[in-house]
Amino acid sequence: MKYGRFGWILLLWLALTAARAQHYVNIYIEQDGHRQLVNNRTVTLERKPFTLIFEFVQPDKVSGIYVNTSFKPKPYFTLLPSQPVPDFDYVPRKVFSEYKFNPNKELKVHSEFFQYWEYNPLRNWNKFDRIVKQGNRILAYRRVQRLDLVEERRRVDMRQNRFPLYLFFGVIVKDPTRFGGLRELERIKVKIKFR
Repeated sequence: MKYGRFGWILLLWLALTAARAQHYVNIYIEQDGHRQLVNNRTVTLERKPFTLIFEFVQPDKVSGIYVNTSFKPKPYFTLLPSQPVPDFDYVPRKVFSEYKFNPNKELKVHSEFFQYWEYNPLRNWNKFDRIVKQGNRILAYRRVQRLDLVEERRRVDMRQNRFPLYLFFGVIVKDPTRFGGLRELERIKVKIKFR
């Protein structure tokens, strides 16, 4: 009987832990028809265009993601899960302006600033190439053919890039009950090496 009670306590603890650690986004990279889940991984790609695919698993709660892309791991990629994001309250103010529907097929590279990619189901615009609804989930596709090196004020075709990319994705939502009005729900890191 004591194992039965212990089992129930363990199940309750696991359920509470799972409820606290909710998951909102899966990130995939697709190149040459090969798709791989890249959440918190290092992947190796050919030096040619690829597609980032975002699976919003709870689209009623999260409809966008903040993205920092850099050639250096600091300051965001090296953060531990327990460490706060530097200048967290200012992240929405550190977002580049972009055209809707990703016409330039590019990824902006900057050591401190972000891109914010979102879709709005009530309006006919978003920051992705296309959106596909699959049951209760949303798949958002973003093609990358070149890099916009913002700090250097130049663009580079993916075939010319030889440096690894450090991508930091933040799922951040408005929360008026918190100081600064923001809350981080999830962070995902991906390192892309090129061969």
